[in-house]
Amino acid sequence: MKTAQNPEHIEKIRQEIMRFRELLDVMQARLEQGEGFYAELFANLTDDEKQGKKEKDLQTLVAYQIADDLTPFTKSALRMRFANRDLERAFEELHDTIITPPIED
Repeated sequence: MKTAQNPEHIEKIRQEIMRFRELLDVMQARLEQGEGFYAELFANLTDDEKQGKKEKDLQTLVAYQIADDLTPFTKSALRMRFANRDLERAFEELHDTIITPPIED
């Protein structure tokens, strides 16, 4: 029975809220990993090259540096692509679980 007084229903909702939090934590960790991959693209820039430049200008410098070999960039993008596919599925499952009405006794 779907009522606010049904402790089993409330516990199910609480567990789905907990799952939402878990997925957000995973997403945050993966975002931080992606930020690390992004920072690695700039690792070959010297301090002089970085000095006083806007991010757009730094991106342009990196683009010139990697134009002949995009492998590190493509690897980073591919890792993020596949690392986040399971998150999309997990959020889809969570959503489907939330909208599926409980079986009433």
